[in-house]
Amino acid sequence: MQRLKISFQFWYERNSNNLSHTSLMGPDKLKVLRELDLTAIFQSRTRAMQIHALWDQFHDLYYLIQDRPTTEVIFQCEVQAWLDSFLAPSIGHPNKSGFVREVYRIQDITPYMHVLVNHVSEFIGVHRAFGLTAFSCSAVEKKNHMQICLYFQNTLKDGGYENSRKSAILEILEHENWQLYFSLNDTPNFF
Repeated sequence: MQRLKISFQFWYERNSNNLSHTSLMGPDKLKVLRELDLTAIFQSRTRAMQIHALWDQFHDLYYLIQDRPTTEVIFQCEVQAWLDSFLAPSIGHPNKSGFVREVYRIQDITPYMHVLVNHVSEFIGVHRAFGLTAFSCSAVEKKNHMQICLYFQNTLKDGGYENSRKSAILEILEHENWQLYFSLNDTPNFF
């Protein structure tokens, strides 16, 4: 990170053993994606090269999304190739030389990756006139933030009485439904 001239730090949060780190924004994130020397992090040079190849492919996808001439067919082929690389299976026997460990498992796929692989090509076709850069996930992120705050402030966090125990997700959804009901029916706040 020093070689890339990017300020990045780890620290322990107060009164806990939780490790936090600097959040990278825009250009710094792209610079790390392109130029971070992964051989300094991974003991295995092969592993570092596997991860860097994935990052390079993702970087290409990032620019394909922004490129207006990109068609949904081109993007779907490229994103599928990236996913195949992401889920590349192990090669060889673990106890023998030449073994290449799998890159990631199917359980490592995130909801954002699902959308990228299964839906973005469709969005490219449908919203060609606008381009995908016109869209943002900030509303989804804001909703997630609000629900997390609600979870930590107004739910029993999967606790409560033994006989009436509800999941935190159910509590959050019920609370949200009450808010919507009261809002739509002009119920005064003190109720």
